[in-house]
Amino acid sequence: MIRLKIGNTHSVLSPFLKGWILPVGLLLLLLFHLLGFIPMQAALRGFCFDLYQMLIPRERVSGPAIIVDIDEASLKQFGQWPWPRSRLAELIERVGEANPAAIGIDIIMPEPDRVSPCSVGTLIPGIREGLLEELCSLPSNDERLAQVLQRYPTVLGVAGIDERHPFSLVATPVQIRGEDPLPSVRRYQGALTSIDMLQNAVAGHSILSADIERGVVRRVPMVAAVGNQMLPSLSLEMLRLAIGAPVFSVTADNNGVIGVGVGELDIPTQADGSIWVHYSEHDPARFVSATRVLEGDFDPSLFERKLVLIGFTGLGLVDFPSTALGERVPGVEIHAQVLETVFDASTLLRPQWAPLVEGGLMLILGITVIYLLPRLRMWFQLPLVVLLVCLLAAAGLVLYSRYQVLIDIASPYLLFAVLYVALLADAMMRGEGKIEGLEEDLREQREAALRIQGEMEAAKRFQMSIVPDPGQVFRAEPRLDLAAMMEPAKMVGGDLYDCFMLDANRVFFIIGDVCGKGVHAALFMVISKTLCKSIALRSDPDIELGELVSQANREIARDNPELLFVTAFIGILDLRSGELIYVNAGHEPPLLVAPGCRVGTLIHSSGPPIAIMDDYRYETFHHRLSTDEFLCIFTDGITEAADLDQALFGRDRLERVVESLGEEQDSSGLMQKVEQEVRSFMGDADPADDLTIMVIRWHGVG
Repeated sequence: MIRLKIGNTHSVLSPFLKGWILPVGLLLLLLFHLLGFIPMQAALRGFCFDLYQMLIPRERVSGPAIIVDIDEASLKQFGQWPWPRSRLAELIERVGEANPAAIGIDIIMPEPDRVSPCSVGTLIPGIREGLLEELCSLPSNDERLAQVLQRYPTVLGVAGIDERHPFSLVATPVQIRGEDPLPSVRRYQGALTSIDMLQNAVAGHSILSADIERGVVRRVPMVAAVGNQMLPSLSLEMLRLAIGAPVFSVTADNNGVIGVGVGELDIPTQADGSIWVHYSEHDPARFVSATRVLEGDFDPSLFERKLVLIGFTGLGLVDFPSTALGERVPGVEIHAQVLETVFDASTLLRPQWAPLVEGGLMLILGITVIYLLPRLRMWFQLPLVVLLVCLLAAAGLVLYSRYQVLIDIASPYLLFAVLYVALLADAMMRGEGKIEGLEEDLREQREAALRIQGEMEAAKRFQMSIVPDPGQVFRAEPRLDLAAMMEPAKMVGGDLYDCFMLDANRVFFIIGDVCGKGVHAALFMVISKTLCKSIALRSDPDIELGELVSQANREIARDNPELLFVTAFIGILDLRSGELIYVNAGHEPPLLVAPGCRVGTLIHSSGPPIAIMDDYRYETFHHRLSTDEFLCIFTDGITEAADLDQALFGRDRLERVVESLGEEQDSSGLMQKVEQEVRSFMGDADPADDLTIMVIRWHGVG
């Protein structure tokens, strides 16, 4: 056998694998990883973290937040957006009356309401000046909304923009712990805010913006800056109002922000003040339609001491970013998920030491590929590679699911894959140098195979030539109808049968099955058949058949180094009387059948298979055949024939086939019927054993 050794490193790439170029390249790659210079690594890392959440999404436990949803049904019921702010005030007042912990409004209103009484009056041509003055004396919708906002713990948000845009905002006081966090957090040059009347009426102000990475919101800033002014996120500000804390806190060190908090609640963050959103699957139970709230069709306890978010889900009103789970949801639901994550203490965190761990994994995998795998054979390489891949994936999933720690295993995977492909390419290059020799060996092997095939075909012809054709042997004997066939499972087989006249009135027949298949079984079959025939022809005519089989057993067992054996059914049929003398040496019991009758069986057993015990004395049994009886003898290749589903033909099915014997059927017809049924049952399945059948019928005298 020619074996391609992957472990041999003398090849085209060997100087790279064994020298300094590849190790130095690995170290440079680790340096680029730590500095964040590897292109597309952020996208690869995001895919890895998304995959964690897809495999094990967060379970929704506490449900502290509920969303009042300005949905399609609400727009259909109360008209298109924007609604008059008097209606929005009514919506907020209905929620506020239910005593929520805080109300977060995910809506920015940068212009005065155009449908306030005075604004509408100025748009009416020819309106009486007195009527206009009367309309303008009425409170505006913005004033109505501001009054409602002032009565309840409400939070309005601002949208950070990367362009200078004037804004005025009385921001929530912030307590700085440690270093100044301003250089580390996300900073916007300007902000889009609601009108001053509304901004001044609310109890809290927050930043609504979040960066979207390729359409996916993975991280949300818990704190950001507009100019030099620090603002909390909508979720953090709602928590502050719910707790009743006067300020929110930001803790930072030289590496950036460590965490944010309100009261005694501390939330760990990334260095830029953001958190990775730990998503659960979209749940309609988070939402209550604004229609139900405005119509009073809700249970007030639904909002009591809850964090209530008011936002849009109506189509065309808001973009639907994707979550890490691949679901498209409105932005207000992401704020709700952040609140649930904080309440359930399941905030995801990518520690500052994570890049060092990932670099260490890359180093270990790189050294494994460069120095260990080339010294191993392929049969050991592949299980080791699979084990490393599975262990790395399991470690990442365990850290995520149990400790809420995000470790990027995709980057080490990529490095491992690149280096391993290089290793395989090196092996292929080494293999190319041996292709010509392999092709020559293949040609020689094909020629040898053809020679062996020719010899096997010759052996098959020889084997089949020593098996008699009953039609020729007994063509001049009208008292006997005997048919037999043998089909080896392989080129040559281990089944045997023989039949011949001992004298003018007695027929000797034998059918047997050598253990095993192939050449050794075929040789043992030839020896067994020859010895049995020889002993039968030279023995005294008056000798018991059992003694004759015992002699054959001793002869066959004498020179049997492979310890083979053969099951056999041996019989002598007297054509004058129909008397059958038989010995069953561990063989399948033959079947007896006559047209219109149930199947019978010659159940007597004379002893073990031939060549098992060299001094065993076999017992002889007798049965008298009637002229309408058929004796069907077969090997286990018939009953154990299997179809493609490995179901067996079985003895019961064989008995049913034999039992359907017709009045005019002869031995050959019955044999062919059995063979056809077996082959039909097997279908396209290859035979597992030799198929051998012998059918005998005595016609009587005269």
